[in-house]
Amino acid sequence: MVFAKILSRYLFYLSLVLIAPLSMAGFYQFFSHSHPQPHSFFAFLWTLLICLAIAFILRIIGRKAPEQLYRRESILLVVFIWIITSLISSLPFIFSSTLKPLDAYFEAMSGLTTTGATMLTPKAYDGHTGEEIPILLTNPHVPEKTYIYYGTVPPVRDPDNGLILHTGIEAVSKALLFWRSLMQWIGGMGIVVIFLAVLPVLGVGGKLLYQMEATGPIKDEITPRVRETASQLWKLYSFFTLLQVALLVWTNKEMPFFDALCTSLSTISTGGFSVRNDSIASYNSISTESIVIAFMIIGSINFSLFFHILRFKFFKIYVPDFFLFIAIAGLGSIAVSAFLISDFGVSEAFRLGIFQAISLQTTTGFFSGNYDLWPFAPQMLMLLLMFVGGMSGSTAGGIKTPRFYIAYKILLHRLESIFRPDSVRKLYIGKNEVDDKNALTVLTFLCIVIFFVVIGALIFIFDGIDPETSLGLISSFLNNAGAAFRSAGPMDTVAFLSPFSKILSIFWMLLGRLEFFVVLLLFLPAFWRNR
Repeated sequence: MVFAKILSRYLFYLSLVLIAPLSMAGFYQFFSHSHPQPHSFFAFLWTLLICLAIAFILRIIGRKAPEQLYRRESILLVVFIWIITSLISSLPFIFSSTLKPLDAYFEAMSGLTTTGATMLTPKAYDGHTGEEIPILLTNPHVPEKTYIYYGTVPPVRDPDNGLILHTGIEAVSKALLFWRSLMQWIGGMGIVVIFLAVLPVLGVGGKLLYQMEATGPIKDEITPRVRETASQLWKLYSFFTLLQVALLVWTNKEMPFFDALCTSLSTISTGGFSVRNDSIASYNSISTESIVIAFMIIGSINFSLFFHILRFKFFKIYVPDFFLFIAIAGLGSIAVSAFLISDFGVSEAFRLGIFQAISLQTTTGFFSGNYDLWPFAPQMLMLLLMFVGGMSGSTAGGIKTPRFYIAYKILLHRLESIFRPDSVRKLYIGKNEVDDKNALTVLTFLCIVIFFVVIGALIFIFDGIDPETSLGLISSFLNNAGAAFRSAGPMDTVAFLSPFSKILSIFWMLLGRLEFFVVLLLFLPAFWRNR
């Protein structure tokens, strides 16, 4: 069975990736005795052994299978890789008793899809008895609704005097925090794309895997061979990551190397997981925020453009969706900042507004201030920017700028056809022709997004979540943005969700990451009948 054979290879490579957090956990547990946080060496060790065991079993099952994938097998493989990777990735959280199984799977899926929503919430305790108490969360705009839930992360206390040293995310094992960021880094470029960089040639199947994994309506192949394309993308991706680490350490002497590394992994992937409770705001550094802004933008640009620049083919970067992305990011940042001037002053308004607008448009989800307390106008602008997203072929989520450009051109074409019914005009993005089939696909995609936003928000409301929070949640999950509003705002987490909403949110995140079509195909009866 070719499915089992390829999956076994993938899990073997995934086990190699697990060596990195395992080594870090071993260092902090056995060599860095000054580290006060809990350790997770054996959690990662058990995860590694289970991953290898599953890979070995699948290898035996598929040892005689040919290395040829058909379209249906390719689609199933892509979806199943995301599901099983999230399962394996959740095990360290479970074995370390950091999160319960459902919360751990949510955390893993959020990381791999670069959504950035988290279940890591500090536990609350009674000040007199010291016993754990539930957290009461109320949306000030809907005061009659109060969410009652328990935190997930106990604080780290000084063993001598019992004083609290770390709470929330900062009380989690260093290795687990690194693993969260590494998951986003892996998922940002795409699990399958990185897999293809090291996988032997798969014939037709390899190209199908790449096309289904690459985001956006335009699938650029930098080189004629898919494996070489994936390898070149991986190298460029790694270069930008290391460059950001160096710049963060160089410009902010107070930022630990660990923080710089994890922040970089979560930035270029437009993921947004942070190792600090207050995200980027905890560093209070303009230079750090500027570097993060720059690399959030880099992560949201089609990576093929960087290869053209490296080859001095500057004329190839003159594509309409690139300028559309830059224009929307610039105008959006200015508009959000302008609404904040009366509350923060000019300099602080632009510092906060630019960072937050870019963070939400690139679907990264970092925050440098509590934007949930801002006026309604900039909040609505940021919600819209979240749907715009980045360019096709980037790590960003959202609808993607090429789809908006194609929809705009279709609108102009249809309006012109009303008074010039006999004219025949072709639709282009730059020098690439968009045929009727692709144009229809874009319009279908936009309809699907609208449908799932409405349905998702309604389901959340029926499950007891207030409307404003529901709209922010569904927008966050489908666009893989992580940032939301009201009860799921920047200073809170999504731990208040019911088990049903958590399961649904996992599905929304996967649906948004694979851009709907790949997942929805599995629900068509015809998909299972025909090869």
